[in-house]
Amino acid sequence: MDELRVALELATEEELQQLTELLFGRGLNPLDYFQTPLAIDVQSRDRDAWLDALEKRFRYLAADGITVLRGRSHKLTYRQALIRVCSYLKIPYSQKLSTTDLEAEVFLHILGRAWKRLPKSEQEALTLNIQQSLSESNLPQPLPISIKKNPLSLLLKGGSALAVSSILRPILLKQLARQFAIHFAKYQVAKAALVRGGATAAAQFQSHITMQIANRGMAVSAARYGAARTALGFLGPVLWTWFLADLGWRAIATNYGRVIPAIFVLAQIRLLN
Repeated sequence: MDELRVALELATEEELQQLTELLFGRGLNPLDYFQTPLAIDVQSRDRDAWLDALEKRFRYLAADGITVLRGRSHKLTYRQALIRVCSYLKIPYSQKLSTTDLEAEVFLHILGRAWKRLPKSEQEALTLNIQQSLSESNLPQPLPISIKKNPLSLLLKGGSALAVSSILRPILLKQLARQFAIHFAKYQVAKAALVRGGATAAAQFQSHITMQIANRGMAVSAARYGAARTALGFLGPVLWTWFLADLGWRAIATNYGRVIPAIFVLAQIRLLN
């Protein structure tokens, strides 16, 4: 089973457009302007060709420079890409974890970063919402007491570090993903209310579109957490030589600034569909 393709097959057209912008958008990479098709051209293809292009582009961006130079980026598996990202982000993991569990570890790590940046009042409100949501869920097994008291410990310790059964773990992940998306949606709607008026924003919040807005916003936050070096300003001749060589290498090296948010979106697609 190809977990990357499975997630893409589950995606809505809007989610595919979001991934297309992430993976094909113009950036600092010089090859983006010479060898990469425009996002609008990619999403204009029929669905199967569109998915093929996204899959190929993800593997290319996730591959290291040597793999790209050898023309073997298409051989890179989604699991290998996830392990590479875990190593890059210094996320503890076990080789025994399934590919989707590795994906969940990356997802939780990024959510944990976002959680730590929330004001204490929002952390408390979100915790209460998750606790209430879990209490109202018809769970197949009782939750461990530690999870009942602090469901956000999944973010702080990682899913594989806690004694949670394989049956409960996906349920907890779905609840976390949904509640974070709803929280972000409420934040977006609150900002919209200041501009368009409360009634319009409240009506908008009831629609499915708001959840998609939340997903896009969370992915943008994840993108900011991706690898990005500060642009160099005034350089001497020696540094210019190094800079051009470095730029050429980065044109084919693993592009974490695109791969990390793409994994985040793929995890959301798998959890919320």
